[in-house]
Amino acid sequence: MVVIIPARAPEDFDAFRSLVRDFANWAMSTFNPGATELPPVLARMEQELADLPGKYADPDGAIFVASVDGTVAGCIAGFRYDPTSIEVTRLWVRPACRGHRVGEALVAQLLNTAQAAGYRRAVLRSRQEMTSAHRIYRTAGFVDADGPELFPTFNEFEVAMTRDLA
Repeated sequence: MVVIIPARAPEDFDAFRSLVRDFANWAMSTFNPGATELPPVLARMEQELADLPGKYADPDGAIFVASVDGTVAGCIAGFRYDPTSIEVTRLWVRPACRGHRVGEALVAQLLNTAQAAGYRRAVLRSRQEMTSAHRIYRTAGFVDADGPELFPTFNEFEVAMTRDLA
């Protein structure tokens, strides 16, 4: 059974940190095999994790942690992108926990929370190779968007998506 909780307690933030670091390790081995140092985006991530909840704090953001049958399985987070939009980030489901629709449940929880908080749009950016995540986002109603228009630091290896929440 999938259970999703908002991260509020120290142990919730520890679970989120562990999941995000799992993602970073996977990303490094997948996209930068043999690299000896973290790319800047992952190096900044460590500071973000040290400062939790940081930009994800209520009321502007949220962090959710999912478990499957009591095992920490996945996470998602969001933060204020602009006055009416939330940026979706940090979606990750541990490989051993896939197949339980954890990703779909996490995305739905974050979007419902964002809508209840008054956000009218959700935006995200993701690597092109992360097609499983893209399927989850598209199933949740996201559509491709103009990346450079949405994100000033958009890279050619990324995909941008948006979804109306109104």
